[in-house]
Amino acid sequence: MGAALYPLAATLVAGLYIGTAKMGIELPVARGVVTPVWAPTGIALAALVLFGPTLWPAVAIGALVANATSGASLPVAGFISVGNTLEAVVGAALLSRVSFNSRLERIRDVLALVVLAAAGSTAIAATNGVTTLWVSDNLSGSYGSNWLLWWSGDAMGDLIVAPLLFVWLSLPFWKPRRAELFEGFALLGVITLVSWFVFVDGYWRYPHLLFPLLIWAALRFSQRGAVTGGFVFAVFAIKGAVDGTTPLGGGSATQVVQIAEGLLAAVILSLLFLGAALAERRSAEGELKHERANLAEAQELAHIGSWEWNIADNRVNWSDELFRIYGLNPSGDVTYGSYLDHVHPDDRELVRGAVAQALDDGAPFSFEHRVVRPDGSVRWVHGRGRVIVGAAGKPARMVGTSQDVTDAKGVEELRENILATVSHELRTPLTSILGFALTLKERGSQLAEATRTELVGHVLEQAQKLDRLLSDLLDLDRLRRGPAGSRFRATDVGSLVRQIVVDYPKDGRPIEVSAHPVVAEVDAPKLERIVENLLANAIKHTPPGTDVTVRVEPAGEAVLIVVDDSGDGVPASERDAVFELFNRGDAYENVPGAGIGLALVAQFAATHGGRAWVEDNGSGGASFRVELPLQQS
Repeated sequence: MGAALYPLAATLVAGLYIGTAKMGIELPVARGVVTPVWAPTGIALAALVLFGPTLWPAVAIGALVANATSGASLPVAGFISVGNTLEAVVGAALLSRVSFNSRLERIRDVLALVVLAAAGSTAIAATNGVTTLWVSDNLSGSYGSNWLLWWSGDAMGDLIVAPLLFVWLSLPFWKPRRAELFEGFALLGVITLVSWFVFVDGYWRYPHLLFPLLIWAALRFSQRGAVTGGFVFAVFAIKGAVDGTTPLGGGSATQVVQIAEGLLAAVILSLLFLGAALAERRSAEGELKHERANLAEAQELAHIGSWEWNIADNRVNWSDELFRIYGLNPSGDVTYGSYLDHVHPDDRELVRGAVAQALDDGAPFSFEHRVVRPDGSVRWVHGRGRVIVGAAGKPARMVGTSQDVTDAKGVEELRENILATVSHELRTPLTSILGFALTLKERGSQLAEATRTELVGHVLEQAQKLDRLLSDLLDLDRLRRGPAGSRFRATDVGSLVRQIVVDYPKDGRPIEVSAHPVVAEVDAPKLERIVENLLANAIKHTPPGTDVTVRVEPAGEAVLIVVDDSGDGVPASERDAVFELFNRGDAYENVPGAGIGLALVAQFAATHGGRAWVEDNGSGGASFRVELPLQQS
C-alpha cells in the first residue's frame, strides 16, 4: 500500500473496528466488553491479510477506543487492545506462512482460515481479555464461561465477516454480465426475505427453506455466493437469537446466541467448503481445457491425430485433427467399418491384417497406408496403436495415433530425386574440374598461354555450375521452411503482455511485470499463447509464494520477452530438449504436464522469424526468453 493511501486506509479500518465493536458490546447478550457477537475480529484479520501488517496500529487504536468507551478503565482497555491486536497480527502471519489465498478458492485455504485464525489466533484475545478482567476484578461469572463466550464471538467474526471481505476485496474484482448481476441481486433478495421470515418473523421451525437457496448461491456464484449468502443468513439468525424470536434451548439470551452460533458455524463452514470445492473443480477444468488446447495445437502443428476404438461397442473416437486429416466433418460418427471405407482399396487388406494380428497377440503395431478423402485426393498416413486388455483378459480397447505423412513422403521422394540429380549433376563438373586442374598441375608449364587460359575458363565455368546448383538446393530448402497461416499486425507488445499477465490465473503466486512499450509486427493470438505457456511453465516449476517476473524490452531490431522464475532451473544438457514436442527432459518426468507448451513456444517464435531459448536466472531458477523481430519481411 502506498504512503498516500495509508492514512485513509488506517482511518477506515479503525472506524469500522470501533463502530462494529460498539454494536456488539451494546447488545443485551453482552457481559460488559465480553460479547458473543464480535465482527471487528474479521475486519482486523481481513485488513492485515489484504493490505499488509503495517495496518496493525489502526487495529490497536480501534480496540483501545472501543473498549475505553464501553465501560472499561483506560488501563484495562489498553491491556485488552493488546490481545485484540496480537490476535489479528498472529492470525495474518500464520495465514501468510501457509501461502493463504484470500479468494478462498482452495479447500486448504478454508482449512487454514478455520484452524489458524478462527480457532487458533482468537484464543490469544480471549485468554488475554478474560485474564485482564479477572485480574482487575471486572469479571462477572466464571472464567471458563467468559473465555468461551469471548472466543466464540471472535471466531464467528473470522468465519462470517472475514470471508466476505476476503472474497469481495481480492483481485481480480468480479466483472459480471448483466444477466449474472440480475440473478445475483434477485437471489440475494430472496435469501434476505426468507431469512427475515424464518428468524425474525417467528417461523424459526422452517430454517430448511434457506438451505436450497444457500446451496444455489454457492453453485451459481462459487465462493462469492457462498460468503454473501452465508453472511446474510448469519446476520438474521443472530438477530433472531438476540431478540428472542428464534428460541433455542431454555437458557439465557446469551446462551441462545451461543447455541445459534454453533449451528451457524456448521452451515458457514459447509458453504465455505462447498464454494472452495467448486472453485477447485472449475480451476481443474480450466487447466484441463488449457492442456487440451495445447494438445490440439500440437496435433495440428505435427499433423498427428489420436483415436480410441471401443471394441465391444464398435465405436471409434477421433480427435479433431484426425477428422481434418481424413477431410471429414468432426460431428460424424466413426466405426471400424466406416474407417476402412476411407482406406485406399489397395491397402485395406494390409490394415485388416495388422489390426487382426494386434488383437490376436496384443503386440503394438505400426504401418503406413493411404486414405482417400471425400474430394478424391489421396493422403499417406502413418498409424500406430496398441491393444488395452480388459478385466477378463480379452482386448477391450485399442488406442493409437495417425500422422499425415504425405508431405514427408513427398519430401522423401524429392530427396531421392535430388540425390539422383546431384549425383549426376555434381559428377560432371567435378570430373571436369579435377581433370583440368590435374592437367594444369602436371603440364601447365608446357602448354601454350592460350591453352592455359582456355583450361582456366573451363574450370571457372564448371565451378559456376556448382555454385548455381548449390544455390538452387538452398533456395529449395528455404521454400520448404517458409512460414504460412500467420497474420502480422503492428502491436504494442508491452501492453499486450501486461494484459495477458493481468488476466492469467496466478494460483496464489505474485507475478511482477516490467513491460516497455515496444511496437512490433506480431500475430497477437500466437503471442498470447507464447506468454501463457511460459507463465504456465514458470508457475508449474516454482514453489508456492515465490515470484515470477515478466519483462518486455527492446533488443535492437527485435523485442525480447523474458519470463524469470525461482524454481530449480534447467540443466544445461536439457535446454534444447525442453523445446521439443512431448520432451520435458529427464529431470521433470515426475512433474505434471504433457510436454507441449514449450514446444509451441518454439514453433510460434519460429513462425514470427524469432527464437526461444532458456538461460540461468541470475537470482536462481530459469530465465525463458523469446526474441521476435520488430518487422516482418
